[in-house]
Amino acid sequence: MSQGGRKTSIEETVTDNMKDGSTIAQKDRPKILVVDDDPVVRRIVLELLNNRYTVILASTGVQLPDLLQRHNPNLVILDVMLPWVNGFELCRIIKTHAQSQETPVLFLTSCKEKEDLMTGREVGAEGYLTKPFYAKDLYAEVERLLAA
Repeated sequence: MSQGGRKTSIEETVTDNMKDGSTIAQKDRPKILVVDDDPVVRRIVLELLNNRYTVILASTGVQLPDLLQRHNPNLVILDVMLPWVNGFELCRIIKTHAQSQETPVLFLTSCKEKEDLMTGREVGAEGYLTKPFYAKDLYAEVERLLAA
């Protein structure tokens, strides 16, 4: 991302979706940052959550520090398998920065092994859902983590 604050096309899409006249005022909506390299998953999560939350999307973890600082999200949803920096390392970064260490992290990933779940807990994630996922499970986890 350029230093001039240029938004990616994904962020512009999210910004446009936030102007849809939803019943919850934009400033009162919890912010959820979703980091996933799969555009289909990003679109599905956006469609599922955009009615109740402000959703910020990123395709790589490289964007994470800037997005955390600019948006101060209430929840971060991470994939594990990402280009350049994996989700486990990103979670460690989130949990070691003073501004974001209290921000809950939910892994939404195709990594289904017990070791992956254990690693997710070790790096500080509060939730772990595997793909494919049910919308009701995503809603439940998001609500649980935002209420904590």
